[in-house]
Amino acid sequence: MPHRILQLNSARKYIGEAAHTLNLTESLRQRGHTVLLGLRKGYDTIERAAARGLEPIGFNMPHRWWPPQDGRDIRHIARLVREHNIEIIHAHRGKDHWQAVFASKLFGLKVPVIRTRHVVTPLSSNAANKWLAKRTAALVVVSQAVQRDVASTGMYGERLVFIPGGIDLNLFKPATEAERHAARAKHFPQLPSDALVAVCVARFAVVKAHRVLIAAWKSVSEKLPAARLILIGDGLLFEENKALAASLGISRSIIFAGRSHDVPELLRAADAGVLASVGSEGFSRAVLEYMGAGLPTVGTRVGAVPDLIDDRVHGRLVEPNSETAMAEALLDVLSATSQQRSAWGCAAREKAERGYGYASWAQAHEDLYARVLNRT
Repeated sequence: MPHRILQLNSARKYIGEAAHTLNLTESLRQRGHTVLLGLRKGYDTIERAAARGLEPIGFNMPHRWWPPQDGRDIRHIARLVREHNIEIIHAHRGKDHWQAVFASKLFGLKVPVIRTRHVVTPLSSNAANKWLAKRTAALVVVSQAVQRDVASTGMYGERLVFIPGGIDLNLFKPATEAERHAARAKHFPQLPSDALVAVCVARFAVVKAHRVLIAAWKSVSEKLPAARLILIGDGLLFEENKALAASLGISRSIIFAGRSHDVPELLRAADAGVLASVGSEGFSRAVLEYMGAGLPTVGTRVGAVPDLIDDRVHGRLVEPNSETAMAEALLDVLSATSQQRSAWGCAAREKAERGYGYASWAQAHEDLYARVLNRT
């Protein structure tokens, strides 16, 4: 039975949890549900949603509580619920979670509020969060790491639900040899014909640890001179990491590709995916995209990455913040036979198909919505 859902996300930057919200909106709409999408206006996430044809609705969603703007948002939520007969409000960040609960209580909406928690950071058991938890129909966690954190507070009990993220497996899929060559010719004509290519999709932030990856790459480039590392993303530390590569004398073997809206096609140029994060990764969209693309992956044991990658089954899994371990793992994958890389990549794709495609992901949310509506 189709549902009528209002999704809310106050993220400014188009980070993993923002992409999660847009993907969920898309997947639910594909299955016949009516989904309104409320986002913070004037920032990257709402622009990306508009570019994808998702027709987002703009909210103020100020970082700190500011009654004039928060009040307008709360009234806006109530108006949308009434005008569109919304059955469920699904929030994805603290700001929109609070606004949704206040709207429900202040305007007597009698519409359950669900929250998805995307981050691996301690959830405080203070009085305010306990009050919020009591008024939340369910809290969805996207990885075992997030689940352990929330469960330790005891605030949600049986209302804690594990639903990992999902991606469009028709968009992220393994490339044929012809597609691989075409992607390289189009986007990276500077690549040597025999290049072994690792790709990292991540914003340039401290937690993503590009400094560790670049330092590790020096060892890789010394042993595999034709290997190339493609870094896709932007951020505050972009120029700093570019300077680090120059200081290590490896600028020639690293391509700083910048931000791109065409990640699925860029992944076709790669032989492996890599992520060097030292924290966060509540749910690692980048790793899941590598898996969808059929790439063996080198990742660190943080957040959701161990949920996704089994060492020597889908690639390599190493401890975070270790240049030596990262270099050894990259060399292991890139020096492997093409048959071995293909086997790892096929296993990764098969795992993505089993549990992380749009159909199963949307179904898990449909089941949750039905349970919540039957309880209320």
